[in-house]
Amino acid sequence: MSSLIKRVTDVAENKALAATQVLSTDRYPVATQSDGTWETVAAGHWMSGLFPGVMWQLYELTGGKQIWAEKAQQWQAGLANKQREFASQHDFGFIYLPSFAHSYAVTNSTEDKRQAMAAAEALSWAYVPATRSLRTFEGWKTPASTDMYQQIVIIDFMINIQMLVWGAQHVESPARDLRMDPDPAATWMGMAKEHARQVARNHVRPDGSTFHIVEYNPNTGSINKRYTYQGHADNSIWARGQAWAMAGFAMLYSATGEQEFGDVASRLTDTYLRRMSGQNSGRTAAAPEYDGFVPQWDFDAPWYDELDGPRDTSAAGVAALGMLHLAEEQMRQHGGDADGCAQKYLQAAVATLRALASPRYLAGGPEDVKFSALLKHATGGFPLRHHVDVGLISGDYYFLAALHKCTQMVACMQMHGGGSH
Repeated sequence: MSSLIKRVTDVAENKALAATQVLSTDRYPVATQSDGTWETVAAGHWMSGLFPGVMWQLYELTGGKQIWAEKAQQWQAGLANKQREFASQHDFGFIYLPSFAHSYAVTNSTEDKRQAMAAAEALSWAYVPATRSLRTFEGWKTPASTDMYQQIVIIDFMINIQMLVWGAQHVESPARDLRMDPDPAATWMGMAKEHARQVARNHVRPDGSTFHIVEYNPNTGSINKRYTYQGHADNSIWARGQAWAMAGFAMLYSATGEQEFGDVASRLTDTYLRRMSGQNSGRTAAAPEYDGFVPQWDFDAPWYDELDGPRDTSAAGVAALGMLHLAEEQMRQHGGDADGCAQKYLQAAVATLRALASPRYLAGGPEDVKFSALLKHATGGFPLRHHVDVGLISGDYYFLAALHKCTQMVACMQMHGGGSH
Protein backbone atom coordinates (compact mmCIF):
# COMPACT_ATOMS: atom_id res chain seq x y z
CA MET A 1 0.00 0.00 0.00
CA SER A 2 2.95 2.36 0.42
CA SER A 3 3.16 3.35 -3.24
CA LEU A 4 -0.59 3.90 -3.48
CA ILE A 5 -0.61 6.09 -0.37
CA LYS A 6 2.37 8.09 -1.63
CA ARG A 7 0.72 8.62 -5.01
CA VAL A 8 -2.58 9.80 -3.49
CA THR A 9 -0.80 11.99 -0.95
CA ASP A 10 1.12 13.76 -3.70
CA VAL A 11 -2.11 14.59 -5.51
CA ALA A 12 -3.78 15.66 -2.26
CA GLU A 13 -0.90 17.99 -1.40
CA ASN A 14 -1.17 19.73 -4.75
CA LYS A 15 -4.94 20.13 -4.39
CA ALA A 16 -4.75 21.45 -0.82
CA LEU A 17 -1.90 23.84 -1.56
CA ALA A 18 -3.79 25.26 -4.52
CA ALA A 19 -6.86 25.78 -2.32
CA THR A 20 -4.90 27.63 0.36
CA GLN A 21 -3.61 30.01 -2.29
CA VAL A 22 -7.07 31.15 -3.39
CA LEU A 23 -9.27 30.80 -0.29
CA SER A 24 -9.34 33.18 2.65
CA THR A 25 -8.89 31.56 6.05
CA ASP A 26 -12.49 32.28 7.03
CA ARG A 27 -13.95 30.30 4.12
CA TYR A 28 -14.24 26.52 4.12
CA PRO A 29 -14.66 24.36 1.00
CA VAL A 30 -17.59 21.95 0.80
CA ALA A 31 -18.22 20.94 -2.84
CA THR A 32 -16.89 21.62 -6.31
CA GLN A 33 -18.84 23.86 -8.64
CA SER A 34 -19.41 23.43 -12.37
CA ASP A 35 -16.03 25.01 -13.17
CA GLY A 36 -14.21 22.75 -10.70
CA THR A 37 -13.56 25.45 -8.09
CA TRP A 38 -14.64 25.09 -4.49
CA GLU A 39 -17.97 26.29 -3.20
CA THR A 40 -17.22 27.62 0.28
CA VAL A 41 -19.12 28.27 3.50
CA ALA A 42 -18.52 30.14 6.74
CA ALA A 43 -17.47 28.57 10.02
CA GLY A 44 -20.27 26.54 11.59
CA HIS A 45 -21.32 24.49 8.58
CA TRP A 46 -21.03 20.81 9.46
CA MET A 47 -18.18 20.42 6.96
CA SER A 48 -16.23 23.51 8.09
CA GLY A 49 -13.82 21.44 10.19
CA LEU A 50 -12.92 19.09 7.37
CA PHE A 51 -10.59 21.36 5.39
CA PRO A 52 -8.26 21.87 8.35
CA GLY A 53 -8.78 18.15 8.91
CA VAL A 54 -7.50 17.40 5.41
CA MET A 55 -4.34 19.34 6.20
CA TRP A 56 -3.83 17.51 9.49
CA GLN A 57 -4.16 14.22 7.59
CA LEU A 58 -1.56 15.46 5.12
CA TYR A 59 0.70 16.35 8.05
CA GLU A 60 0.47 12.72 9.18
CA LEU A 61 0.80 11.17 5.71
CA THR A 62 3.87 13.26 4.84
CA GLY A 63 5.72 12.36 8.02
CA GLY A 64 5.12 15.72 9.69
CA LYS A 65 5.60 18.41 7.04
CA GLN A 66 5.34 21.61 9.03
CA ILE A 67 3.55 23.51 6.28
CA TRP A 68 0.46 21.38 6.80
CA ALA A 69 0.39 21.99 10.54
CA GLU A 70 0.70 25.72 9.90
CA LYS A 71 -2.01 25.78 7.26
CA ALA A 72 -4.36 23.63 9.38
CA GLN A 73 -3.95 26.00 12.31
CA GLN A 74 -4.67 29.02 10.11
CA TRP A 75 -8.00 27.60 8.97
CA GLN A 76 -9.06 26.07 12.29
CA ALA A 77 -8.54 29.42 14.03
CA GLY A 78 -11.85 30.58 12.60
CA LEU A 79 -13.63 27.76 14.45
CA ALA A 80 -12.33 28.76 17.88
CA ASN A 81 -14.63 29.92 20.68
CA LYS A 82 -17.78 29.43 18.63
CA GLN A 83 -19.16 26.30 20.21
CA ARG A 84 -22.20 28.15 21.54
CA GLU A 85 -22.86 29.69 18.13
CA PHE A 86 -22.92 26.24 16.51
CA ALA A 87 -25.22 24.68 19.09
CA SER A 88 -28.32 24.79 16.88
CA GLN A 89 -27.00 21.82 14.88
CA HIS A 90 -24.70 20.03 17.35
CA ASP A 91 -22.22 18.87 14.66
CA PHE A 92 -19.31 19.21 17.05
CA GLY A 93 -17.70 15.91 16.11
CA PHE A 94 -17.60 16.78 12.42
CA ILE A 95 -16.19 20.25 13.17
CA TYR A 96 -13.82 19.84 16.13
CA LEU A 97 -12.48 16.28 15.90
CA PRO A 98 -10.71 16.82 12.54
CA SER A 99 -9.45 20.23 13.63
CA PHE A 100 -8.65 21.04 17.26
CA ALA A 101 -8.75 17.49 18.60
CA HIS A 102 -6.30 16.34 15.92
CA SER A 103 -4.23 19.47 16.48
CA TYR A 104 -3.97 18.66 20.19
CA ALA A 105 -2.66 15.18 19.37
CA VAL A 106 0.19 16.83 17.47
CA THR A 107 0.89 19.97 19.50
CA ASN A 108 -0.19 19.01 23.04
CA SER A 109 -1.41 22.61 23.20
CA THR A 110 -3.57 23.54 26.18
CA GLU A 111 -5.60 25.85 23.95
CA ASP A 112 -6.24 23.13 21.37
CA LYS A 113 -7.44 20.85 24.15
CA ARG A 114 -9.68 23.59 25.57
CA GLN A 115 -11.36 24.13 22.20
CA ALA A 116 -12.04 20.43 21.69
CA MET A 117 -13.14 19.96 25.30
CA ALA A 118 -15.58 22.85 24.96
CA ALA A 119 -17.07 21.10 21.94
CA ALA A 120 -17.53 17.89 23.92
CA GLU A 121 -19.18 19.76 26.78
CA ALA A 122 -21.47 21.65 24.39
CA LEU A 123 -22.51 18.40 22.74
CA SER A 124 -23.32 16.85 26.10
CA TRP A 125 -26.06 19.44 26.59
CA ALA A 126 -27.89 17.98 23.57
CA TYR A 127 -28.54 14.73 25.46
CA VAL A 128 -32.25 14.06 26.06
CA PRO A 129 -32.81 11.74 29.06
CA ALA A 130 -36.25 10.52 27.94
CA THR A 131 -34.94 9.23 24.60
CA ARG A 132 -31.45 8.38 25.89
CA SER A 133 -30.02 10.03 22.79
CA LEU A 134 -28.60 13.30 21.49
CA ARG A 135 -30.76 15.85 19.73
CA THR A 136 -29.39 16.58 16.24
CA PHE A 137 -30.98 19.95 15.59
CA GLU A 138 -32.65 22.78 17.46
CA GLY A 139 -35.64 24.30 15.70
CA TRP A 140 -35.18 22.74 12.24
CA LYS A 141 -37.81 20.54 10.64
CA THR A 142 -37.37 18.35 7.58
CA PRO A 143 -40.11 18.37 4.93
CA ALA A 144 -41.22 14.90 6.05
CA SER A 145 -41.23 15.57 9.79
CA THR A 146 -44.40 15.56 11.85
CA ASP A 147 -46.05 18.50 13.56
CA MET A 148 -45.70 16.72 16.88
CA TYR A 149 -43.32 17.74 19.64
CA GLN A 150 -40.13 16.31 18.29
CA GLN A 151 -36.47 15.42 18.63
CA ILE A 152 -34.76 14.53 15.36
CA VAL A 153 -31.86 12.04 15.37
CA ILE A 154 -30.04 11.48 12.08
CA ILE A 155 -27.84 8.45 11.44
CA ASP A 156 -24.93 10.80 10.66
CA PHE A 157 -24.75 11.56 14.37
CA MET A 158 -22.90 8.32 15.02
CA ILE A 159 -19.83 10.33 13.99
CA ASN A 160 -20.63 13.24 16.28
CA ILE A 161 -20.83 11.03 19.36
CA GLN A 162 -17.11 10.37 18.91
CA MET A 163 -16.65 13.92 20.25
CA LEU A 164 -18.05 12.75 23.57
CA VAL A 165 -15.77 9.71 23.48
CA TRP A 166 -12.76 11.93 22.86
CA GLY A 167 -13.84 14.23 25.68
CA ALA A 168 -14.27 11.32 28.08
CA GLN A 169 -10.77 10.11 27.21
CA HIS A 170 -9.14 13.50 27.77
CA VAL A 171 -11.07 15.35 30.48
CA GLU A 172 -9.86 15.45 34.05
CA SER A 173 -12.18 13.53 36.36
CA PRO A 174 -13.33 14.67 38.76
CA ALA A 175 -13.27 17.93 36.80
CA ARG A 176 -12.14 21.09 38.49
CA ASP A 177 -14.07 23.45 36.28
CA LEU A 178 -17.27 21.60 35.26
CA ARG A 179 -19.29 22.04 38.43
CA MET A 180 -22.51 20.82 36.87
CA ASP A 181 -20.94 17.45 36.15
CA PRO A 182 -18.25 16.33 38.61
CA ASP A 183 -17.41 13.19 36.60
CA PRO A 184 -17.77 14.15 32.94
CA ALA A 185 -15.67 11.23 31.70
CA ALA A 186 -18.21 8.71 32.92
CA THR A 187 -21.17 10.87 31.95
CA TRP A 188 -20.01 11.65 28.43
CA MET A 189 -19.00 8.08 27.66
CA GLY A 190 -22.32 6.93 29.03
CA MET A 191 -24.16 9.36 26.77
CA ALA A 192 -22.25 8.14 23.70
CA LYS A 193 -22.99 4.51 24.52
CA GLU A 194 -26.67 5.11 25.23
CA HIS A 195 -27.07 7.08 22.01
CA ALA A 196 -25.47 4.22 20.08
CA ARG A 197 -27.73 1.67 21.78
CA GLN A 198 -30.79 3.68 20.80
CA VAL A 199 -29.54 3.91 17.22
CA ALA A 200 -29.03 0.14 17.21
CA ARG A 201 -32.60 -0.36 18.45
CA ASN A 202 -34.39 2.24 16.38
CA HIS A 203 -32.31 3.16 13.30
CA VAL A 204 -30.86 -0.25 12.44
CA ARG A 205 -33.34 -2.52 10.70
CA PRO A 206 -33.45 -6.32 11.21
CA ASP A 207 -31.60 -6.84 7.92
CA GLY A 208 -28.69 -4.61 9.02
CA SER A 209 -29.68 -1.60 6.92
CA THR A 210 -30.47 1.81 8.42
CA PHE A 211 -33.10 4.49 8.54
CA HIS A 212 -31.79 8.01 7.98
CA ILE A 213 -33.96 9.76 10.59
CA VAL A 214 -35.77 8.69 13.72
CA GLU A 215 -38.04 11.34 15.18
CA TYR A 216 -38.82 11.01 18.91
CA ASN A 217 -41.13 12.68 21.36
CA PRO A 218 -38.51 14.14 23.75
CA ASN A 219 -40.90 14.05 26.71
CA THR A 220 -42.04 10.43 26.51
CA GLY A 221 -39.22 8.81 24.51
CA SER A 222 -41.73 7.34 22.06
CA ILE A 223 -41.04 7.33 18.31
CA ASN A 224 -43.10 9.67 16.17
CA LYS A 225 -41.81 8.54 12.78
CA ARG A 226 -38.93 6.97 10.84
CA TYR A 227 -38.10 8.51 7.48
CA THR A 228 -35.43 9.97 5.19
CA TYR A 229 -34.27 13.37 4.02
CA GLN A 230 -31.28 12.52 1.84
CA GLY A 231 -32.14 8.96 0.81
CA HIS A 232 -34.28 7.66 -2.06
CA ALA A 233 -37.15 6.50 0.15
CA ASP A 234 -37.98 6.03 3.82
CA ASN A 235 -37.20 2.31 3.63
CA SER A 236 -34.23 2.51 1.25
CA ILE A 237 -30.53 2.29 2.12
CA TRP A 238 -28.87 5.66 1.69
CA ALA A 239 -25.24 4.64 1.13
CA ARG A 240 -23.54 7.41 3.06
CA GLY A 241 -25.95 7.00 5.95
CA GLN A 242 -25.06 3.31 6.09
CA ALA A 243 -21.39 4.27 6.02
CA TRP A 244 -21.81 6.81 8.85
CA ALA A 245 -23.36 4.05 10.95
CA MET A 246 -20.63 1.54 10.05
CA ALA A 247 -17.85 3.95 10.97
CA GLY A 248 -19.55 5.24 14.10
CA PHE A 249 -20.17 1.81 15.61
CA ALA A 250 -16.72 0.55 14.57
CA MET A 251 -15.03 3.55 16.21
CA LEU A 252 -17.05 3.09 19.39
CA TYR A 253 -16.15 -0.61 19.39
CA SER A 254 -12.50 0.35 19.02
CA ALA A 255 -12.71 2.93 21.82
CA THR A 256 -14.55 0.72 24.32
CA GLY A 257 -13.75 -2.83 23.28
CA GLU A 258 -17.38 -3.69 24.01
CA GLN A 259 -18.67 -6.47 21.78
CA GLU A 260 -22.22 -5.15 21.53
CA PHE A 261 -20.96 -2.29 19.38
CA GLY A 262 -18.73 -4.59 17.36
CA ASP A 263 -21.67 -6.84 16.62
CA VAL A 264 -23.72 -3.94 15.28
CA ALA A 265 -20.77 -2.71 13.22
CA SER A 266 -20.42 -6.18 11.68
CA ARG A 267 -24.12 -6.40 10.81
CA LEU A 268 -24.04 -2.98 9.18
CA THR A 269 -20.86 -3.77 7.26
CA ASP A 270 -22.09 -7.16 6.08
CA THR A 271 -25.23 -5.53 4.69
CA TYR A 272 -23.22 -2.79 2.99
CA LEU A 273 -20.91 -5.33 1.32
CA ARG A 274 -23.81 -7.54 0.28
CA ARG A 275 -25.60 -4.64 -1.34
CA MET A 276 -22.36 -3.46 -2.97
CA SER A 277 -21.96 -6.83 -4.67
CA GLY A 278 -25.46 -6.63 -6.10
CA GLN A 279 -25.59 -3.03 -7.27
CA ASN A 280 -25.75 -2.13 -10.96
CA SER A 281 -27.49 -5.44 -11.76
CA GLY A 282 -24.72 -7.45 -10.18
CA ARG A 283 -21.97 -6.06 -12.38
CA THR A 284 -19.96 -5.06 -9.31
CA ALA A 285 -19.43 -8.71 -8.35
CA ALA A 286 -18.63 -9.67 -11.92
CA ALA A 287 -16.15 -6.86 -12.49
CA PRO A 288 -15.00 -5.34 -9.18
CA GLU A 289 -12.12 -3.57 -10.93
CA TYR A 290 -14.79 -1.70 -12.92
CA ASP A 291 -17.35 -0.92 -10.24
CA GLY A 292 -14.61 -0.62 -7.67
CA PHE A 293 -16.38 -0.83 -4.32
CA VAL A 294 -17.79 2.66 -4.77
CA PRO A 295 -21.51 2.58 -3.98
CA GLN A 296 -24.45 4.04 -5.76
CA TRP A 297 -25.69 7.01 -3.72
CA ASP A 298 -28.65 4.90 -2.51
CA PHE A 299 -28.69 1.13 -2.95
CA ASP A 300 -32.43 1.10 -3.67
CA ALA A 301 -32.61 4.07 -6.03
CA PRO A 302 -33.03 3.66 -9.80
CA TRP A 303 -29.71 3.20 -11.59
CA TYR A 304 -29.01 5.82 -14.27
CA ASP A 305 -26.41 4.59 -16.75
CA GLU A 306 -25.78 8.10 -18.03
CA LEU A 307 -24.87 9.16 -14.47
CA ASP A 308 -23.11 5.90 -13.61
CA GLY A 309 -25.52 5.54 -10.74
CA PRO A 310 -24.76 8.20 -9.66
CA ARG A 311 -22.21 7.01 -7.14
CA ASP A 312 -20.91 8.54 -3.94
CA THR A 313 -17.15 8.44 -3.37
CA SER A 314 -17.63 10.17 -0.03
CA ALA A 315 -19.65 7.18 1.21
CA ALA A 316 -16.85 4.88 0.06
CA GLY A 317 -14.22 6.83 2.01
CA VAL A 318 -16.28 6.73 5.21
CA ALA A 319 -17.01 3.03 4.74
CA ALA A 320 -13.32 2.22 4.22
CA LEU A 321 -12.40 4.01 7.44
CA GLY A 322 -15.10 2.13 9.34
CA MET A 323 -14.02 -1.25 7.99
CA LEU A 324 -10.40 -0.60 8.99
CA HIS A 325 -11.44 0.26 12.56
CA LEU A 326 -13.62 -2.83 12.70
CA ALA A 327 -10.93 -5.15 11.32
CA GLU A 328 -8.27 -3.72 13.64
CA GLU A 329 -10.34 -4.16 16.79
CA GLN A 330 -11.42 -7.67 15.84
CA MET A 331 -7.78 -8.67 15.29
CA ARG A 332 -6.77 -7.03 18.57
CA GLN A 333 -9.44 -8.82 20.57
CA HIS A 334 -8.98 -12.21 18.97
CA GLY A 335 -5.20 -12.17 18.70
CA GLY A 336 -5.41 -12.53 14.96
CA ASP A 337 -8.43 -13.44 12.86
CA ALA A 338 -10.10 -16.46 14.38
CA ASP A 339 -13.28 -16.36 12.30
CA GLY A 340 -12.01 -14.76 9.11
CA CYS A 341 -14.25 -11.70 9.44
CA ALA A 342 -11.45 -9.26 10.17
CA GLN A 343 -9.63 -10.33 7.01
CA LYS A 344 -12.83 -9.94 5.00
CA TYR A 345 -13.32 -6.38 6.26
CA LEU A 346 -9.66 -5.53 5.76
CA GLN A 347 -9.72 -6.81 2.19
CA ALA A 348 -12.90 -4.86 1.43
CA ALA A 349 -11.43 -1.68 2.91
CA VAL A 350 -8.26 -2.02 0.86
CA ALA A 351 -10.27 -2.78 -2.29
CA THR A 352 -12.23 0.41 -1.64
CA LEU A 353 -9.06 2.46 -1.19
CA ARG A 354 -7.64 1.00 -4.41
CA ALA A 355 -10.81 1.94 -6.27
CA LEU A 356 -10.78 5.50 -4.94
CA ALA A 357 -7.12 5.80 -5.93
CA SER A 358 -7.88 4.77 -9.53
CA PRO A 359 -8.01 7.35 -12.35
CA ARG A 360 -11.75 6.91 -12.49
CA TYR A 361 -12.22 8.54 -9.08
CA LEU A 362 -8.93 10.25 -8.15
CA ALA A 363 -8.66 13.70 -9.72
CA GLY A 364 -4.96 13.31 -10.47
CA GLY A 365 -4.80 13.36 -14.25
CA PRO A 366 -3.92 16.27 -16.54
CA GLU A 367 -7.61 16.69 -17.32
CA ASP A 368 -8.27 17.27 -13.59
CA VAL A 369 -5.92 20.21 -13.05
CA LYS A 370 -8.80 22.65 -12.59
CA PHE A 371 -10.81 20.25 -10.42
CA SER A 372 -10.21 21.35 -6.83
CA ALA A 373 -11.23 18.20 -4.96
CA LEU A 374 -9.15 15.06 -4.53
CA LEU A 375 -12.04 12.70 -5.38
CA LYS A 376 -14.53 12.92 -8.22
CA HIS A 377 -18.06 11.49 -8.44
CA ALA A 378 -19.52 12.19 -5.02
CA THR A 379 -23.20 12.82 -4.35
CA GLY A 380 -24.35 15.13 -1.59
CA GLY A 381 -28.16 15.19 -1.83
CA PHE A 382 -29.60 13.56 -4.92
CA PRO A 383 -33.33 14.00 -4.02
CA LEU A 384 -32.76 17.77 -3.92
CA ARG A 385 -30.40 17.59 -6.93
CA HIS A 386 -27.86 19.24 -4.67
CA HIS A 387 -24.16 18.47 -5.13
CA VAL A 388 -24.60 15.60 -7.61
CA ASP A 389 -21.49 14.16 -9.28
CA VAL A 390 -19.11 16.61 -7.63
CA GLY A 391 -16.11 16.57 -5.35
CA LEU A 392 -16.97 16.81 -1.64
CA ILE A 393 -14.54 17.87 1.07
CA SER A 394 -16.04 15.12 3.24
CA GLY A 395 -15.00 12.55 0.66
CA ASP A 396 -11.47 13.93 0.56
CA TYR A 397 -11.14 14.02 4.34
CA TYR A 398 -12.41 10.51 5.05
CA PHE A 399 -10.42 9.03 2.18
CA LEU A 400 -7.22 10.53 3.61
CA ALA A 401 -8.22 9.53 7.14
CA ALA A 402 -8.67 5.94 5.94
CA LEU A 403 -5.25 5.99 4.27
CA HIS A 404 -3.73 7.35 7.49
CA LYS A 405 -5.48 4.60 9.45
CA CYS A 406 -4.04 2.04 7.04
CA THR A 407 -0.50 3.32 7.77
CA GLN A 408 -1.11 2.52 11.45
CA MET A 409 -2.03 -1.10 10.70
CA VAL A 410 0.72 -3.54 9.72
CA ALA A 411 -1.83 -5.91 8.17
CA CYS A 412 -3.18 -3.12 5.95
CA MET A 413 0.25 -1.93 4.82
CA GLN A 414 1.15 -5.48 3.86
CA MET A 415 -1.78 -5.70 1.47
CA HIS A 416 -0.90 -5.24 -2.20
CA GLY A 417 -2.16 -1.83 -3.26
CA GLY A 418 0.21 -0.17 -5.66
CA GLY A 419 -1.80 -0.70 -8.83
CA SER A 420 -4.20 1.69 -10.50
CA HIS A 421 -7.38 -0.34 -10.16
